[in-house]
Amino acid sequence: MVTLFDLIVSGFVALVVLPLAVSSLVAGSPPPPPNMFLAKYYLAEPRLMLASNLFLLAVCATAIQRLATHFGVLSEPVSRSLDIWISVPFVVLLLAFLGLFIKAILTVRRANRAA
Repeated sequence: MVTLFDLIVSGFVALVVLPLAVSSLVAGSPPPPPNMFLAKYYLAEPRLMLASNLFLLAVCATAIQRLATHFGVLSEPVSRSLDIWISVPFVVLLLAFLGLFIKAILTVRRANRAA
């Protein structure tokens, strides 16, 4: 059962986050502004922005699948089989993002210790 909160969050992800992630990917996953809190980590690991954008696309696919199932565009059996096809890339991209983020944290810490 999908609650109103789930609908609001899934709608926000599908309508706001999806266009932002796609536009960032089309722009070539540019680095964040230098005054941003996490900018030093994204600059330390160049592939971190790409991994985070792809992970956001997997999150958006999950939100769209939930909305399509709730509004009857997808039937339950199709939704369950689609859920498997979305969950595997979701987990792989989550692990890739976490691995790259840990690598970036270690790189920044080493650079701070050396300075």
